[in-house]
Amino acid sequence: MSKRTGRKATRRPSRKELMRARQAASAMASPEELAAVLGISLNKTYEVLRHGKIRAMRLDSRWLIPRAELARLAGVDIAKVVGTDVVRLIGGAATPANP
Repeated sequence: MSKRTGRKATRRPSRKELMRARQAASAMASPEELAAVLGISLNKTYEVLRHGKIRAMRLDSRWLIPRAELARLAGVDIAKVVGTDVVRLIGGAATPANP
């Protein structure tokens, strides 16, 4: 006969759910999240990161982007953020500068 402790049985979160929660709570974002914000491919995102126009850091082989930087970039035209030279480098359409 088993003892009842009076507690409800709770489901343990899966490993995938734990990873998502840890990522959401982190102060740093991944290149995948940056690519989603900018609306460009992951390969082009790495090119932009290597060019240095977006505030980010490299830790061993991982790129880390501050979430504040993602908030700054959200809803902004990519040409204004990284400059027309980088837009040409990654293959986007550059917008003309205002005189």
